[in-house]
Amino acid sequence: MKKNILKITCLAIATMFSSCSDYLDVVPEDKILETKIYSTESGINNVLNGIYLDLFDEDAYGGNLTMTTVESLAQRYSFPDNRSDDYVLVNYSYGEEYARETFDAMWSSMYSIILNLNDLIANVDKYQALPEYKINIIKGEAYGLRAMLHFDLLRLFGPIYSTNPDDASIPYYTEAKAENGKILPATEVMNAIIADLKQAEALLVNDAIRPEAEISNPEFFYIEERGLRFNFYAVKALQARAYLYAGNTLEANAAAKVVIDEASTVFSWTNPTDVISAGGNPDRTFSSEVVFALHNIQLYERHNDYFSSSLSNLEIYAPNSTRLVNVFESNENDYRYNSTWILPTTGGKSYKTFFKYADVDDARKSFRFRQPLIRISEMYYIVAETESDAAEGLQYLNTVRYNRGLVDLPAGTNMDAELRKEYQKEFFGEGQLFYYYKRKNINRIPNGSSSSRWSNKTMGPEQYVLPLPESETKYQ
Repeated sequence: MKKNILKITCLAIATMFSSCSDYLDVVPEDKILETKIYSTESGINNVLNGIYLDLFDEDAYGGNLTMTTVESLAQRYSFPDNRSDDYVLVNYSYGEEYARETFDAMWSSMYSIILNLNDLIANVDKYQALPEYKINIIKGEAYGLRAMLHFDLLRLFGPIYSTNPDDASIPYYTEAKAENGKILPATEVMNAIIADLKQAEALLVNDAIRPEAEISNPEFFYIEERGLRFNFYAVKALQARAYLYAGNTLEANAAAKVVIDEASTVFSWTNPTDVISAGGNPDRTFSSEVVFALHNIQLYERHNDYFSSSLSNLEIYAPNSTRLVNVFESNENDYRYNSTWILPTTGGKSYKTFFKYADVDDARKSFRFRQPLIRISEMYYIVAETESDAAEGLQYLNTVRYNRGLVDLPAGTNMDAELRKEYQKEFFGEGQLFYYYKRKNINRIPNGSSSSRWSNKTMGPEQYVLPLPESETKYQ
């Protein structure tokens, strides 16, 4: 990591947007370059846009953290043949070269984005080129994103928090410095995440996405498409995630309810006809419910790279057919099942493949290229898990089920068991299931490469805690 930080620091600003402003390439000195960028509103906006582009890098949320690696760790896919790269991941052989290189790439990609966020935060304050309300939006998004990136790194490389919260985890970077940060206890990292989210909440309190927001001199960059930016409700939703992971159920419940109570009209439940009766244009991501999404212009290329039926059985990310049926309990009425999992007509596959991120016929559809990272259904799950009144908690769970085409569960339902089923169904291709298993410290999970209901993977720290990259540990 030290090698990477040194390289990134020297060229951070230039590389951040080589694609955004061609004139920047001709400026010879880093300091002059920095001044040119952060002294103008367009320059600052380009920096933030460049960061959002970096988020869907294949080694970050455009692949490893959503569709591929983290899902393999959760046993989503079947890789029974050792000729498949992900065979080492589904068997938790973290010492193998493929695993080490994959984790190192994820680590480096995430921390390089964090470095750029820190550079943005510092220089927006330093140059004061924007009025206060614009600075608040820019910095609020940056603090929220910094918390999100660190949180996911903690959930991957940190200890099982519910049992060993004081164990060493990861560094937490708040400055763009060319030096390795100290590897901190997980509790200190969690405290820093919560602090960043509180700062983001305060800065985004007047976010245009809030119905009661008072916006003076509205401009497109600061008020439109807030669901594609780290908005106020994304902050509250991430607070709910983080508090729940840390075991602070009261705070998690309260934060999730803010999103549900305030934003249910903003992020309304997707009409079933838009999913199952839309012909060649199904909204398979339930886009109206997504609190924070990336505008991933490479989404359909990634779909073809990972899920296309033209891929060989060794290459394709696909579940064992029996496992898939078991996850959805053989229920074809579930909108998530019948819209996302389809028997392809090409490629010679005898099993259903993943279509959530397949392109649609109409290029004008507003949900095209939207890759979900946080959705409102998760807030209902969090309240269902943390509500002190079991009957009220069940109502929250049944609300999601109703909007997925399922019948209500009766009183006395085993909430823990049903929530586990929901996490397995709801977040395919979004990377959340592994984190759920780790948070709950579940010691046996279904073996994704076997059709036997009795075949499970034994889980513990050796499986749940990814090893820190050698590029980081050798400089500590």
